Amino acid sequence: MGVVRSAVERFVADAAGFGADETRSIVLAVDEALTNIIRHAYDNRTDQPIAVTLRRLDSTASSNGSGGVELIIEDHGMPVPPEQLRGRPLEEVRPGGLGVHLISQAMDSVRYEPSAAGNRMTLIKFRGPRPGTGA
Repeated sequence: MGVVRSAVERFVADAAGFGADETRSIVLAVDEALTNIIRHAYDNRTDQPIAVTLRRLDSTASSNGSGGVELIIEDHGMPVPPEQLRGRPLEEVRPGGLGVHLISQAMDSVRYEPSAAGNRMTLIKFRGPRPGTGA
């Protein structure tokens, strides 16, 4: 996973132009997604394929004209019903179960598509203020 984290970090910072804080958040979101795939879709097997596609979004892709990045993560593991993709309640203080929250907080858009062939997660992050929030 270290190789993927490094590649994502380099792409997000250098090719897509994100600052250090946003880059760390995006890398953390990808790390959480990969961990969830290994843990849940592949039942803790670390020898199964996961494809990560990185794409820079130009300024026409975002409402604020700033561009961003799209990350597509695909696996061939067991599909997870979308209604089961939710983190545990935040008031439950214990380790684990926060990956979905971290991913949602880091990214502007998160789309999950299960299929008979596996799973596809599309993560999008725009540079600058979060669309629709002004922050």
